[in-house]
Amino acid sequence: MTDHLDKERSPGYLVHEVSRLLKRRFEDEAKSFGVTMPQWRTLVEIHRQDGVSQVALAACIDSDPMTLSGILDRLEKRGLIERFADPNDSRAKLARLTREGAALVARARRVGIEMQEIALSGLSAGEREDLVEKLRHIRANLNNMTADQKEAV
Repeated sequence: MTDHLDKERSPGYLVHEVSRLLKRRFEDEAKSFGVTMPQWRTLVEIHRQDGVSQVALAACIDSDPMTLSGILDRLEKRGLIERFADPNDSRAKLARLTREGAALVARARRVGIEMQEIALSGLSAGEREDLVEKLRHIRANLNNMTADQKEAV
């Protein structure tokens, strides 16, 4: 019983649980659009960075180039993206959304917003802003860890 209470008071545990549940709920919704979570993340990054290189895209979604290549192949076959040669580097490929891909991103984004509203229901606008600010602070702390701090963990 004490272990359960300790978990419920642990920010790390709660952030992990919220993240896990959001991901699971979104994966369930993404299935209705016929995309996997990695495909969804790829589509969103291409939407954010029209004409993004495959190398940059792999870094953005935390994927290796081979896995990303397979994801892009599947998205291209579905007509959601198109790949084209980089005019500045003939060896590199760039990706952009097709009309169908942009429409899918817009529909899925609405689902994400609805899910976020459900998750944050009961919190005032001020509490939501405070939560976002605290999460940004935690992210900055983790991004700015020194090598010594990382080794100590």
